[in-house]
Order: sequence, then structure tokens, then C-alpha cells
Amino acid sequence: MAIDVPLDVHNLIIEWVFRSSQGTAVDWVNRSPERRAVDLATLCACALVCRAWTPTAQRLIFRRVICFSLDDHQCNIQLLVRTLCTRPHLAAHVRYIHITWPSRPDYGSVCLDLLEICRHVEGISFQGGVDDNQVMSAELEARMRAIQLKPVVLDMFGLSPTHCRTIVNMWPGARMLKFNAYYNHPLPPTVEALEIYGEGALNCLSHSHPLPALRYLCLITPWWQGTLAKHLISTGILPQLQSLRIKDDFPPPEVLKQLTQLRTLIVSPPTKPITLPPSLRHVGYHLWVALMPRVRAKLVVDPLRMLPELKLVTVEGLPRQHVRALEGMCREKCVDFVTYAEPVCFEQPRHTDWI
Repeated sequence: MAIDVPLDVHNLIIEWVFRSSQGTAVDWVNRSPERRAVDLATLCACALVCRAWTPTAQRLIFRRVICFSLDDHQCNIQLLVRTLCTRPHLAAHVRYIHITWPSRPDYGSVCLDLLEICRHVEGISFQGGVDDNQVMSAELEARMRAIQLKPVVLDMFGLSPTHCRTIVNMWPGARMLKFNAYYNHPLPPTVEALEIYGEGALNCLSHSHPLPALRYLCLITPWWQGTLAKHLISTGILPQLQSLRIKDDFPPPEVLKQLTQLRTLIVSPPTKPITLPPSLRHVGYHLWVALMPRVRAKLVVDPLRMLPELKLVTVEGLPRQHVRALEGMCREKCVDFVTYAEPVCFEQPRHTDWI
């Protein structure tokens, strides 16, 4: 007996396949071309099943566009630009574009053609451009400044401080900024989320406070001792944060006391007795291998028992006995518990889920 499944259910299944295969934007970019080809082939097969499946599959296929150098992908990029020009409804699906810094005129021209076509882009990621000598021509820079885009996320992970400043000035309305450099220029006061790799945190925050709209802060740096903690307190941004993520480290007590509005905290497990902010609703632990001998189940579980508004606990990489202890505590408090068997990419959630 045939079962008539509503089309909405089919669309949810296709979207689940997309999310489970691609993961985060960083996962997608870092995958091998062969793996990305397999993922796209799955969605292309869905688009060919029937007309009802085509719109959903096309929306997911064109959601993320990655353009590497023209040396290896010249024909593919130019073909994509021609396709989007002749089919504007496909260009409307593009939400995330990953490009290499357009220092070469031929490559830069094609990338700017792509940006001009895709008017609904929410995130732009740049790679390359680590050298200040890789300068865009005046013509390319003028074209980029003239593009009427309002990206929400600017990922400048691979750019030098000079190039980061150029991009920030071009699109000052971006609400989330990510960079890995000694950036020492003021940030727009409208920025709501900030992700900083390495020691750039001190330089960036020294020139940018106050940041009244900042709610999300991600620090990929283990250097909490002394300078960074004191500087964060002096900026006055800690009391307004609602989400804090730290890679391979745990904030000291003097920082925790300032986080009065914090709702989400994702850090390595504590190795000493601590008191967490009572406003927390989501606590996530990802274990740094070097901390393994120093982590005790009691230090991990006891602080969570004192959180009256706790709704979710997520863990990654913890020993089995710690996971069992956390799971039991969550069952007692009726708190959702999620554990990742495999390491997951350390990245912020979608820009709509910062808080």
C-alpha cells in the first residue's frame, strides 16, 4: 500500500541530508574536492527525482559557493557566473561565498562578477591576502566598494590587518567579524559578534571599546594568564556578553564574576573548583588533550547543579565516566544532554543563533 507523504516532509529530509553532510561552513571549505563533489552529487540527484524536489535541492546546492584560484578552476568559476547571469533565480539562493583575496586582475574580476550577481549574500569568507604586498588594483577596489551588498558575516581569517581594515570599511554594517591577525584598528560600533584567532584579541579590543552591541565573543587562544583577562575586564564588554566561547581554556574567576548576563558558555572543563554565572542556560565542554589528567568528574558536574536556568549541556571528548556523571545530573534536573562521539569543528552557530 502506497503512503502519500506530504511534500513538506520530503523537503525536511533533503535539508537534513544537506546539514548532516556539510556541517559548518568551515567544514565545507576544508573538505577535499572529492568529498564536496560527492555531497553535491547527492543534492543534484535529489533535484532530478521530480519537479517537486527541484526547488529545495537547488536552494541547497547554491547556498554556498566556493571560488579558489583560477589556475585550477577557471572554467568552472566562469561557467558558474554565466549560469547565474542567465538564471537569476539561482543567484537568489546564494548566501555564503568563499573567495581567495582578489589580488590578481583576472581572478578578481570574476569574483567581483559573482558578488555583483548574488545580491542576497549573508556571509563572505576571504582566504589568502596574508601579505600586505598582495594589493588589489584600484579598479578592482573601486568595483568592490560599489557593490551594493549588506553581508551579515565577514570571515577575514586569512587576511592581513591592512586587508581586514579595507574589508571592514567597505561593509561597515556587518554584524559578525572573524579574523586571525594583529588587527589594531577600531571596529564598527554595530558589531554584535566577534571571533578572534590568536593574540589579535588584545590589539582589536584595545582600539574598539566601547562596543555596545557586542553579545557574542569567541576567542581561539589559550593565553588567559594575566594580560588578556585584565584587559577584557578593563574594556567593560564582559557584563553585556550573552555568549562566550573559548578554545582549549577556561576563564579565570575574575572574568566569570563579570559575566552577569551570560547565557551560553562553551569552554574546556574546569580543573579547579569554580562558580558559574547563574544566568547560564547552555554549558558546553570540549576537552583539550593536555588537560585530561587534571579533569575530575566532581569539578565538571558540581558547578552545573547550582544553575537554576540550565536547559542544555553539550560535551565533546570527555572521558566516559565524566559523560555518565553529566548525563545523570541532567536527568535529575530534566536538562537536555548532547554528547559528540567525534570531534566537531569549533565554530560559532549560524548568525541567527548567536544568543
